[in-house]
Order: sequence, then C-alpha cells, then structure tokens
Amino acid sequence: MFRISRSRCKEVVRVLQSYLDGEADSPTTAMVAEHLEECRRCGLEASTYQAIKSALVASAVEVEVDPEAVARLRRFAEGLTEPPR
Repeated sequence: MFRISRSRCKEVVRVLQSYLDGEADSPTTAMVAEHLEECRRCGLEASTYQAIKSALVASAVEVEVDPEAVARLRRFAEGLTEPPR
C-alpha cells in the first residue's frame, strides 16, 4: 500500500500559500503539484485556501486581517500534517 510521507506534507504546507499565489519557484511548483495529486489531505487544504481566497476576492471589500486569526489558521494547518493521536 502506498503511504504519503508526513514530512512531505509538512514541506507542502510550508509553501502551499506561495504555490497557490503563483509565487513558488519551478521545482517547488512541480513538487507541490505532484503531491497534491497524491495526497487527499493536502488537496483538501489547498481547496480550502482557494475557496477562502476566492470568497475574499469576490467580496471586493477591503478586509483588515487580524494577525492573531492568521496565526490560529497557521497553527490549524500545521496540525493537519501531524499524525493522529
């Protein structure tokens, strides 16, 4: 059975936002794209980020981002790559 490497998931989570924003370099883009095809968990994370981004763009309202809310989202995302207890 094929298992997704949790260390690869952690790598992807660290660069996912840059990838989705089109700011990642070519090797990183290739690595993330390949991983997202194989890993359902990271694929769902990417879909969630994209949905949030789309909703913000669609609202066309300037939003003041609470730094603590961003920190909570990052901790949540990092927790997704940790093995279940």
